[in-house]
Amino acid sequence: MPSPSPDLLLGQVPDAIAVAAARAGATAAGVVFAARSDIMRDGTIHDVWLLVWEGKAAVFAADAPDRPPLFEPIDLKTVTKVRCFQTVGSAFLQFMVGGTYVNVIRYSNSRRELFGRLRIQLDRMIAGQPLQGEGLRRPSELQCERCGLPLPGRGSECPKCSRRHGNMLRSLALMRPYSKSIALLLGLMLAGVTLDLIPAQLTRVLVDKVLVPHEQLNLLPLILLGLVAASGGRCVLNVLIGRISSRVGTRVTKELRQRLQAKLLTLSVDYYNRHSVGSLMSRVLYDVDYFQGFVAQVAQGFLLNLMLVMGVGTMLFIMNWKLALLVLLPIPFVVVGTVFYWKRIYPRYYRVWDSQSKMAQLLSGLLSGVRLVKAFGQEEREKARFGQSAGYMQESRWRLETGAATFNPIMGFVFGLGGLIIWYAGGRLVFHDHITLGTLMAFFGYLGMFYAPISALSMFSNWVTGFLSAAQRIFEILDSAATLPVAAAPVRLPTVRGEIEFRNVTFGYDPYTPVLKNVSFTIRPGQFVGIVGKSGSGKTSLINLLCRFYDAQQGQVLIDGTDVRDIAPADLRRRIGLVLQDPFLFRGTISDNIAYGDPEAAPLEIMDAARAANAHDFIMRRTAAYDTRLGENGAGLSGGERQRVSIARALLCDPTVLILDEATSSVDTESEQEIQKALAVLCRGRTTIAVAHRLSTLKNSDHIFVVDEGRIVESGTHEQLMALDNGIYRKLVIIQTELTRLDT
Repeated sequence: MPSPSPDLLLGQVPDAIAVAAARAGATAAGVVFAARSDIMRDGTIHDVWLLVWEGKAAVFAADAPDRPPLFEPIDLKTVTKVRCFQTVGSAFLQFMVGGTYVNVIRYSNSRRELFGRLRIQLDRMIAGQPLQGEGLRRPSELQCERCGLPLPGRGSECPKCSRRHGNMLRSLALMRPYSKSIALLLGLMLAGVTLDLIPAQLTRVLVDKVLVPHEQLNLLPLILLGLVAASGGRCVLNVLIGRISSRVGTRVTKELRQRLQAKLLTLSVDYYNRHSVGSLMSRVLYDVDYFQGFVAQVAQGFLLNLMLVMGVGTMLFIMNWKLALLVLLPIPFVVVGTVFYWKRIYPRYYRVWDSQSKMAQLLSGLLSGVRLVKAFGQEEREKARFGQSAGYMQESRWRLETGAATFNPIMGFVFGLGGLIIWYAGGRLVFHDHITLGTLMAFFGYLGMFYAPISALSMFSNWVTGFLSAAQRIFEILDSAATLPVAAAPVRLPTVRGEIEFRNVTFGYDPYTPVLKNVSFTIRPGQFVGIVGKSGSGKTSLINLLCRFYDAQQGQVLIDGTDVRDIAPADLRRRIGLVLQDPFLFRGTISDNIAYGDPEAAPLEIMDAARAANAHDFIMRRTAAYDTRLGENGAGLSGGERQRVSIARALLCDPTVLILDEATSSVDTESEQEIQKALAVLCRGRTTIAVAHRLSTLKNSDHIFVVDEGRIVESGTHEQLMALDNGIYRKLVIIQTELTRLDT
């Protein structure tokens, strides 16, 4: 079990407030928990503690044992509800006492998750349920337990504390399928380094054998021809290396993008609730490009420069070991500078990525909701928001690039000093005839070839930091465990009768905050069942469990007696049709959208489904009919038309179980009538579950379940529920009837 946070003590009294707590009647044996806040109720910075013991709660100042409690001990039996009330920059934990909420303790946003968990446990204590210690001890999903930095996403790995060398080894493993191409690249690079060493030696011969003694002029054309051949050969090798590395790099990025997309499709709905679309798009579209740069660095960057340093260094020591030792003088300064750069600059890459991710998220939401922006005239506000996001990116990028702009000139100055040292020492050796002028000239030729790759290697840390930051975000998706487990031997369902049973189901999106509480009911094959209840009562959660977008923490959801967790996912999806309140249509033709669930459907089958959904007539009135191209999310169709296209899509798949989630709540009366006619056809012979706010649509239901605060509180036919004098369903029908009369 993880150790508790320093802000939370279970079964203990903090030493700083033990005296004051004892004076208030708290005994060490009776303490349930103590939680620290960082501000007083008036907003001043001060450590205060909420203490709960033996059914009582009080708040104490941490450093004033003689001071009375800041919130006098209160009996939790007098508290009916607990809530967290958010304000600007802070929040209050509040108790409802006598129908009024009372501020108990104030806390900053940094303590928000802790006090959110405490609220849940206080609610359980008030309801007479036991404290869930594991619900308080579990590590934060928003903050790194080791270093305390915010995580990129809920439950993500910390970029600072993750093992970066592991990501590098994993990146190298991605190159394994291309080992032959990489071996060829290595061979070409060795040949290229060999050619790079030739010109300096030819220059040495040219100076010592031809120019200085003014002899053997016949060697001049041969030496020049050798220089041309070496340069031309290097050019050919560069072309080959560039083409091969480009081919490998593009294939690696293509396959990696496909792996990411395939992984994203397997992740549960809960994962998308925790990560923004803009952030995920940024990883797939932009972070993957770093891997193409990785191949280029292997082929023309790091390895090439390393080979050059080794080859040129060997030649320098062969020519004159004393001068070669002087060449190495700047190297320790370069190593120290590179380590310093790595430690100081690497964290700035996360800020750059974070700014890019947030801008992509903002832009994605803006473009998706552009009609809403225009409808409310919020263009200027959105410009200001985007300007702030762009400013954050500018500042992050500026901090990163100023670091590089400072590091590069300093390294250039250090290398320049190394060259001046060689000029001085080499000139003295030539002057005293210890070496020839040609040797010194060749030495200087190699010197540039030696310092240039070392400089590139020192800047390699600049590229590595960006690459490892991108690799971290990519492997975070690939390693994500946010998938629903598949049974080792899944049950195949070639046919389904349509019997549905919820058996003692308890479920919460946060496991410690149940939305559904011990729910049990059965739906017989072919029944039309309605589910009603106020917003937040748990209706949609029932649908999410039946479709297996989530798994229940307790109990079972069964189809034809088989737990949905044991059914092959493909069979489950094929047997359940879902019509949503706000149907999503892809950018494409009407025909493509209808056939989305069955891409191999024949044109006549698509038309038959559209006729059954009362969509054929309005489709045929369009110039291109079924080939009419729709815009984003069905732009070009009305709300009722989009709904009928979605019904046709469900009809074409011929599901055994049909789920209608508020299918007619967002359309006008005429469109509703057309949709109801389509649904009458769609529901025939199928087990149908209709979640509805318009209760008039459920009058002819075989059975109706009323959900309230996560429980089935009423069930029966329309007539049976209307016969209950104080029934929730009866009250809802009366309210809607009155509202309808007022509208007319």
